[in-house]
Amino acid sequence: MSKLPSFDVIGSIAIIEDVEQERQTAEQIMKINKRVKTVYKKTSPRFGEYRTRKLKLILGENRSVTVHKENQCYYKLNVKKVYFSPREGTERLRIVEKINEYRIDDLAMVFFAGVGCYPILISKRCNIKNVVGIESNPVAVKYFRENIKLNKVKNVKPVLGDVKKQASKYYGKCGCVIMPLPETGHKFLKQAIKCLRKNGICFFYAISEERNLFDGWIEKIKDISEKLKRKAEILDKRRVLPFGVRKWKIRVDFRV
Repeated sequence: MSKLPSFDVIGSIAIIEDVEQERQTAEQIMKINKRVKTVYKKTSPRFGEYRTRKLKLILGENRSVTVHKENQCYYKLNVKKVYFSPREGTERLRIVEKINEYRIDDLAMVFFAGVGCYPILISKRCNIKNVVGIESNPVAVKYFRENIKLNKVKNVKPVLGDVKKQASKYYGKCGCVIMPLPETGHKFLKQAIKCLRKNGICFFYAISEERNLFDGWIEKIKDISEKLKRKAEILDKRRVLPFGVRKWKIRVDFRV
C-alpha cells in the first residue's frame, strides 16, 4: 500500500474507514504506530441519541476500552459505547484559552459532556471555581466519574440526565456555557442563555454550509436572546473542522 487512508487513534485503538484492503491497512497502522494494539473499522455512521457507531474488529486485541491521553489529561472510555473524537482535542484547548482570555472564574457549564473531556481540561487549565457537565448517556457518565478520579480534579461535577431538565437548576448561575454538539445543539440555545448570569459567555457550535457559515446562526442567537429579554454580543466566530462536502463545524462565542 502506498498511502494509508484516514484513521483515528484513541488510546491504544485505531479506527479506520471502510476500505477494501482492511487487514493490510490495519497491519501497516500497527507497524508504524507501536502503541496501537487494536484496529477497528467503521461499519456505520454515527446514530442515535448517544452518537455512537458500529465497529468491526479487523486486527489485534478484542477489546474496546482504552485510556486516551490528550493535553496532559487522561480519558478512559469505551469506543463502542460513547462518543469521542480525538480530532477535537485542539478545539478543546482553544476553549480553555478563551475562558482564560475572557477571565471567567466562577461556574463553567458543559452541555453534552461525554466522558468529561471539556470539564476536566477546564478544571486543570483554568482558574475556575466549579465545572458542571451534563450528559444523558449513563455509560459516558460512568467513565466521566472515573476520569475525574484519574485526573485528580476536585471541582468537577458530572450530572446524568437530559440537558433541558437538568440545566434549569443552574439558571442565572453560569459564567460560561460550552455546547459541543454541532448537529442539534441549537435546540438547547434557550437553556444555555438562561443558564448564563449577566455578561456570561456561550461557546455555541453548529454545522453550516460553506457559502453561509455564520449569518443564519448569529441571527438565531440574537433572536432567541431577545425573546429572553437578553442582548447577545458576538465576540468571536470561527471555522473549527470540515464536516462533509462544503460543510463546516463552526463556533460562535457570544455574551449576553
